[in-house]
Amino acid sequence: MASDLKWFAGVAVAVLVLQGVAAGQGGLPEHVPDELLVKFTPGSSDQSMATVEAQLGLEPLRVFRLTGIRHVRIRSGLSVPEALARLTQHPVVAYAEPNYIRRLGLTPNDPQYPNMWGLNNVGQTGGSADADIDAPEAWNIVTGSPSVVVAVIDSGMDLQHQDLAANLWTNPFEVPGNGIDDDGNGFVDDVHGWDFRGNDNDPTDTSALCSGHGTHTAGTVGAVGNNGIGVVGVNWRVTIMPLRVFGGLLCTGRDSDIMAAIEYYTGFGVRLSNNSYSGSAFNQAVMDTIRASHSIFAAAAGNSGSDNDTNPEYPASYALGNIIAVAATDHNDTLASFSNFGATSVDLAAPGVNILSTLPGNAYGLLSGTSMATPHVAGAAALLLARDPALTDNEVRWRLLKGGDFKGLPVLSGARLNVRRALDLQTAVTVAVMPLGSQLVHRGDVVQYQVTVTNLSGVSQVVTRVLLVRHPDGNELMVDGPSNLVLAGGASTTQVLSLAVPAGAPANLNGANRLVGRVFTAGFNSFDEDEVLYLLLP
Repeated sequence: MASDLKWFAGVAVAVLVLQGVAAGQGGLPEHVPDELLVKFTPGSSDQSMATVEAQLGLEPLRVFRLTGIRHVRIRSGLSVPEALARLTQHPVVAYAEPNYIRRLGLTPNDPQYPNMWGLNNVGQTGGSADADIDAPEAWNIVTGSPSVVVAVIDSGMDLQHQDLAANLWTNPFEVPGNGIDDDGNGFVDDVHGWDFRGNDNDPTDTSALCSGHGTHTAGTVGAVGNNGIGVVGVNWRVTIMPLRVFGGLLCTGRDSDIMAAIEYYTGFGVRLSNNSYSGSAFNQAVMDTIRASHSIFAAAAGNSGSDNDTNPEYPASYALGNIIAVAATDHNDTLASFSNFGATSVDLAAPGVNILSTLPGNAYGLLSGTSMATPHVAGAAALLLARDPALTDNEVRWRLLKGGDFKGLPVLSGARLNVRRALDLQTAVTVAVMPLGSQLVHRGDVVQYQVTVTNLSGVSQVVTRVLLVRHPDGNELMVDGPSNLVLAGGASTTQVLSLAVPAGAPANLNGANRLVGRVFTAGFNSFDEDEVLYLLLP
């Protein structure tokens, strides 16, 4: 099999080449042998896209509304490398990629220490006291909120679990069991999420070879607290949206299903997702989808024990500001032997060895992996949003990185997650963006915006960069503002920045375009942001 295969905890898995999974075809990592993800150039007509697909014998399976990327099946007998080579010759094709396979990130575990040391370590497993995320201290401030939804993209979830059922997401726009797509999102009776692996409305965690992975990660995010039963999650109350992507004989997941799951939760305005899986193959289509989701995307760094700076693991290694890449630590605050790391590409570490959480069938058990570390971070992000829903995604990311306990770990922050300290942090420098003139703009226009940066703290702050970022359908166009400013405590500065709207700029969903002003201060790319919506006219 390809080099990016991962192993699961407590399961002996035979390495097989399965029908429907291609390994190493044309030198490509493991992928679906007859499927592609195709992005046409902005402005391509329906006719031109249909012509290309017909010429190559491509059957459209799905069009992703967030990005316009098309999921197609090869019906002509061409191999994936052959189809890719021919597609790249067409001027209307921006890029085409295989539909790669991903795997959940587990490693063997020791089930002898059924204690939740990652939340509160008092040395109960022989480790170092306080080598934990300070969850009890955080719970003195906030225990969570059902108004915060966390999408868990995984192997599904035991929807009836005694420690999870009360925190299960329910679609407020769907009438259960009537066989009708009441909310018009393309999914019939999606009352509690969706099974993208089986294409049905039951995202129950049923695959034995996935070891209850999705139920376990969901429990770390939000097993019900203070109910006298089993365990507790980082959040006592939270709403968990289970999206099943992984399954089958080797518990694999396809990039197209991952993209569909991201698009699904984005359609409901969900701001936060847990992604405990990885693979070595770069996929532009997945990257574009994550970017277009405008969500906080907690992602496992991987379990190869390698440096992601030189050997990237995806999705954690995509160069996107909304991803939080997570390494794993043990009960002594040491990087886990299996955990990937990266001084620039992995953001933060969290407990990931012998983590106790929920398993299917009202069971509980220990699993290890960066998969187990990641939901600690997603859960911490949910706690921050429960306390202050007005936080921007980037403020949440900055607080989690800046608020960690520094342990000299080989990650960007050098730190292990501390949710209590993250709750204490306040945004020191803010940015406000105001359009000068009409918010109705045309392609080709040059528009101006007044950007005001304010230092709310009582001490001087170094502003390393100010940006205006426009997100047209997932692409970024950036205009640099003033950099390396020193703002005294309480001081502010106002600048006027101009942004040229390209002639070929595509409209975003519903014709709404987002202009985001961002301010970076010294340390971990910490920043605030302010958003302006404007209408892009023909």
